[in-house]
Amino acid sequence: MLKTLLTFLILLSLIKISYAQNKSDKIVFVVDSIYVQNDPEEGDNINQTDVSDLKVIKNKDSLKALGLEKFDGVTYIFTKAYRERSEQQKQIPSTKQMIKNNGVFELNGNTYNGKFIDYYYSGKKKSEGTLKNGVIDGDIIMYYQNGKIKIKRHYHPGGVKDGKEVLYFEDGTPMQQGAYVNGKEDGVWESYFPNGQIKMRTNYKNGELVDTGAIYYSTGKLKQKVLMKKGKAVSDPIHEKIDNLIAKSKDSNEEGDMKSAIKYCSKAIELDSSYADAYFYIGTMKLNDLKFDDAITDFNKALELEPFMDRALANRAVARVRKYQFSNSRTISKNSQVTVLASKDKVPLPEEEREKICSDLQKVVSLGIKLGLIQEMIKDYCTGNSNN
Repeated sequence: MLKTLLTFLILLSLIKISYAQNKSDKIVFVVDSIYVQNDPEEGDNINQTDVSDLKVIKNKDSLKALGLEKFDGVTYIFTKAYRERSEQQKQIPSTKQMIKNNGVFELNGNTYNGKFIDYYYSGKKKSEGTLKNGVIDGDIIMYYQNGKIKIKRHYHPGGVKDGKEVLYFEDGTPMQQGAYVNGKEDGVWESYFPNGQIKMRTNYKNGELVDTGAIYYSTGKLKQKVLMKKGKAVSDPIHEKIDNLIAKSKDSNEEGDMKSAIKYCSKAIELDSSYADAYFYIGTMKLNDLKFDDAITDFNKALELEPFMDRALANRAVARVRKYQFSNSRTISKNSQVTVLASKDKVPLPEEEREKICSDLQKVVSLGIKLGLIQEMIKDYCTGNSNN
């Protein structure tokens, strides 16, 4: 059973194979009474500590009685969170048990009316709301796995966004808020950094920008203005020039001319010495060129200007890890794709470096970035006795 469970935990993407008719071994998984049919989304994982009990059925007569005779077996997994739910709560269906037909949710062949609750594979609540005539009506609330609210928005009858919407960081602080009127953004919208500083402020009318907006650094310093020009949002004159330089830098880098690419970014810095993105782009090019110490220096500068730049935090952590991985590698290639793909083996790290790496990775996750590479690095270097 443990082997079956681990197969589910680690290789859930292989579940699709269990439904293939040309495979000799077809296994279906059922988690908390819901059949698993799709790969889990990033972050929608189940750990062994989440599991209350597990049962595997392979007896042909039993499978036939369950209507699963086309399968070679069924694995039932029940989470601790499911076992703790009240019977009343267990009766509330999930949209995973429904069929969506032309945008309308149906349960057992009938248009569904009533409350629904969706769950993560861990058994923790993922979202809840109400369906009327098969579409969302009223408030819908989505949750992080830690139980804090992720998104709260309102729909008027007919499943159209209407009213206030708020997005939150995983610690519960607001990430973004604004309002919809009949499905379109209307009024002032603001996004925030985790420290509460405004990241961007814009003004909408009937779904279109109608006024000058502004983008800020988490320090409160103005990064750039967003102007209205012939009904379209454009950068202010200085940052329009910067945008053109960055575009030229990316083109040069794709053509393999890193020298020119860095030159264009440097010109952007001359126009705005506080433009953190330019330092990030330079650092990333040096990272891909395996110049790890130089890359870290540029990421440091970017993060000095913008402490919450998730991309710079992630790439600085990658640069620190790759520095030690490639020092142990016999073959070093400077192909721009190799930095992420080559020499992925876990290596011992000095404790001071490991702490810096883990600090950056945890900040990246707190900002809502949960890419596979980030999760792998956290698992390798930031959990338990990771350097062993």
